[in-house]
Amino acid sequence: MGEASRSYGIPEHEATWDSVDHLLADWARERPDLDFSPLAVVYRMGQVRRLLEQRMAEVFARHGLTAADFLVIVTLRRAGEPYRMPQARLMNALGLTSGTVSLRLDRLVKAGSVTREPDPDDRRGSIIRLSKSGLRLFDEVAPEHLANEDRLLSALTAGQRTELAGLLRHLLVSLESPRATPDAYLGMSLESAHVARSLRTAVGLSDTAGLLVSTVEPGSPAAVAELQRGDLITEIAGVPVHNHGTLATALAELDEGQAVELVVLRGDEPRRITLRRPAG
Repeated sequence: MGEASRSYGIPEHEATWDSVDHLLADWARERPDLDFSPLAVVYRMGQVRRLLEQRMAEVFARHGLTAADFLVIVTLRRAGEPYRMPQARLMNALGLTSGTVSLRLDRLVKAGSVTREPDPDDRRGSIIRLSKSGLRLFDEVAPEHLANEDRLLSALTAGQRTELAGLLRHLLVSLESPRATPDAYLGMSLESAHVARSLRTAVGLSDTAGLLVSTVEPGSPAAVAELQRGDLITEIAGVPVHNHGTLATALAELDEGQAVELVVLRGDEPRRITLRRPAG
């Protein structure tokens, strides 16, 4: 195995490889000058999602549903009694366009799983309600679906599941909320690591992971510590900072008035800054 393949974490014995290991080995041979390491995560997540969705679809199909249908039912059930919400709110919760959610609802209304009623607060809108039939369908499908998900994760121990969930949370928070505010009392807001890298490389600075200070309120603890807009926080108390969770956890452990050392890049110049948690 070549050095490039080893750098991608490909196991020594090919019998233990997955499809992504084969892909990475091919690229390590064909283009050793390029860094394909992100594929080890991104492509695997895509492959895992595709395979999980296939297996989960089998459960839904047994009940005459698609995954999209069940997601509508789940969203209404999760809202609590009386299991209803305006169609516009449902559209936002599902992250869909008006036309797409209407098609899904038409199918479920026809099946009797949901009802569509006039919205008294919006003449052009509708209230979508989970019917008694839809509620029974949820109670029937949900336990089977959850048991199936549990079986699909059988290759992971309980500890590995928890660890994986934590890692995915870090990534998802950074993508869902690219601007993070660890604590309002510190008086700063931060851009996530992937945004920070894009902004820094766009102006010719080093491609370094960290949280980018986007605003600092005058007179705030961040201002007193002399943090500035454009500073890149790369460490807190000696721990690398690649996500909001690491920073928030370290800050939460401070007592009132206690100080913690940050390492930041100002431009490409490393600096050590002392940030103190305010009293009250």
